[in-house]
Amino acid sequence: MNLDGAMSMNDDNASIGGLFRDVNSHWLCKYSLKVSKEMIFRIEARAILEGLRIASEKGYKQLEIECDNTLLVESILTGSAASSNLVELRLINACLKRNWKTKICHIPRSQNMADDRMAKCTYDNQFGLKLFEIPQFQFKRFYNQMVIS
Repeated sequence: MNLDGAMSMNDDNASIGGLFRDVNSHWLCKYSLKVSKEMIFRIEARAILEGLRIASEKGYKQLEIECDNTLLVESILTGSAASSNLVELRLINACLKRNWKTKICHIPRSQNMADDRMAKCTYDNQFGLKLFEIPQFQFKRFYNQMVIS
């Protein structure tokens, strides 16, 4: 699961996006969600939380979570999420204790461009989760380029 959060500089829009792939990097599904503008740390925590919820609903039992927010990844890995003031971090901590295998790791922003693109594509959409199980044409071209490089 790759994920990202994005904020518009022009208005009060913020959004999250994520992508699920199998072990061979084949597309499983993607999600995007317009959210209220908050600090980027909270927005990206929400992206992880939403992804974990979707993974649970789809029955995914093994996840490798890739995030480009170093501080967020570190907070989760060190266990400080369990006692955080942010409800999103406490909920992430609880989700990760479920009966599934998870690994979370930091990836450079340059390797997270597909998710950045997905998060930004929801700026004009209404609030509510968008789940895409078949790649949209314009995203599929971009995604295929990212997998190749």
